[in-house]
Amino acid sequence: MNQKHLLFAGLGLVLVLGTGCGPDIAGTCEAQEACFGGNDADIDACIASYEGARDTAHGIGCGDEFDTLAACTEPLLQCTSNPSGGTCTQSSDCGGNAICNSDGECEVKAFAISDADACEAERNALSRCN
Repeated sequence: MNQKHLLFAGLGLVLVLGTGCGPDIAGTCEAQEACFGGNDADIDACIASYEGARDTAHGIGCGDEFDTLAACTEPLLQCTSNPSGGTCTQSSDCGGNAICNSDGECEVKAFAISDADACEAERNALSRCN
């Protein structure tokens, strides 16, 4: 896998993590793990993944595009839960990153931007980066 493919593989992570100029990477990773129920090791891994993706982008000349997309997405991130349609008595009945809510229904957790069109120009700029 070449560096450009690594960059785009990390793009989903970029949408989850932080901003380029003075990012609160740790704060964003903490919010993500609070959403999913992670621990300190998960937060450390999140930070390392962000830094690796950012270093790769800068290494192939796409740092400005990466940082601009991260700056756009960071304030739009939120934790959401959506019903998956399954019934449960405990979270292990739901599988994956789904949890069992108090009504006995499985809910899928997500930590992302809710507006699919938000930051479209920034995503396009990064996707065109060579």
